[in-house]
Amino acid sequence: MIKNILTHILLVGFIFSGYVKAQNADSVITSAGTLDVYYDLTTGNQTSVDRSKWDIGLSTSMRSSSIIINENAGIELFVYSNDTSEWNTVDTTGFNFNNIYNSEESWENGAFSNLGTNHPDYGWGTYDMNKHNINGSRLFIIKTQTGDYLKMVVDQMTTQGDFLFRTAKLDGTNLIKHKHNKSEANGKNFLLTNLNNQEIAVGNPLGGDWNLLFTKYITEVRQGPTVRNMAVSGVKINAGCKVAERKGVDVSSDDTSSLDWNTSITEIGYDWKAFDRGSFKYNMVEDLAYFVQLPNGQMWKIWFTAYAGGAEGKFVFNIQKMRSGANINEVSNSAISMYPNPAKTYTIIANQNSILINLDVVDIQGKVVYSEQLLPNSTMRLNTETYNSGIYTLRFQSEKGLDYKKLIIE
Repeated sequence: MIKNILTHILLVGFIFSGYVKAQNADSVITSAGTLDVYYDLTTGNQTSVDRSKWDIGLSTSMRSSSIIINENAGIELFVYSNDTSEWNTVDTTGFNFNNIYNSEESWENGAFSNLGTNHPDYGWGTYDMNKHNINGSRLFIIKTQTGDYLKMVVDQMTTQGDFLFRTAKLDGTNLIKHKHNKSEANGKNFLLTNLNNQEIAVGNPLGGDWNLLFTKYITEVRQGPTVRNMAVSGVKINAGCKVAERKGVDVSSDDTSSLDWNTSITEIGYDWKAFDRGSFKYNMVEDLAYFVQLPNGQMWKIWFTAYAGGAEGKFVFNIQKMRSGANINEVSNSAISMYPNPAKTYTIIANQNSILINLDVVDIQGKVVYSEQLLPNSTMRLNTETYNSGIYTLRFQSEKGLDYKKLIIE
């Protein structure tokens, strides 16, 4: 039974200096998944966005070319050709409609970007080494919320932050040329764009004003011997947050010492609940809690107590702010050094920790391009001459947790 919040505060509020160990019961209603609900752990504020108002989302970071699709509203995406010059000859007779989905790992790999192999291939386009724009290289077919099929090319993302793209019916009629600048978002993570009227959905919050997104998304779900791509109701995290899942320990425990931290945006996901076909209700997985570390260092615990599907789409949960100095147990960043950085042909990585560390080199698309083990109190030479220039993330993982460093390759 959830304790009365006021009583809980009175009982334990004076145990921790400068910290009140209070848990708050809260709920979010997504109205059968027709709403995306952005949630701020610090304030409890909720911001709802009508999914029917937008079709694609354009990333607003000047370093990002990601474009997501509104999977929950029925938007589907397919690659027709790797040659945009086939725009005038599109013929879907016999075409194999293989869906492309948004990444479940990173906001950087929206559906349009998911076929990118590495720099300079960014999925929908190729990086221009001279002018530093990204120019369209793939021709897509996109299914709209009304069930219509359009052809679409993202022609360019400019260094000034302009997205230029065009859509038309498959027969070439109703051609629309779209232009949006990243600055239109005014601090939001994505420009949520309607393809029919070219309008921007304005309801989504600023990027710094939310941590959790209660939503629906497509993932692989096993049903007996078959694995299918299905829409599930779950929770995504904002970029910059980390999540650790803890199973088999009573949710009242605050121990995080043995946890692995993950930046996957669906680390909380949907499988904290299980559908009971006998009662036609959802049961919560017992002794399951999630710990969310915010970019500002705050840490919160969340555990789910109920879920109602159908027309309500209601998430019921408890949240608790962890006390300052809670044990996060991460690799000591200060005990890992790297030089030179920026690098041209190599960089030296020194592990000054007394433990073994696993190193992954991750490119801008979120793909691991190299892995190695760093022995305790050792150094290694990472050869970079075969890497494309750009920004890479070095991910360090050990028995103590997870940490990251940025490597620039010139």
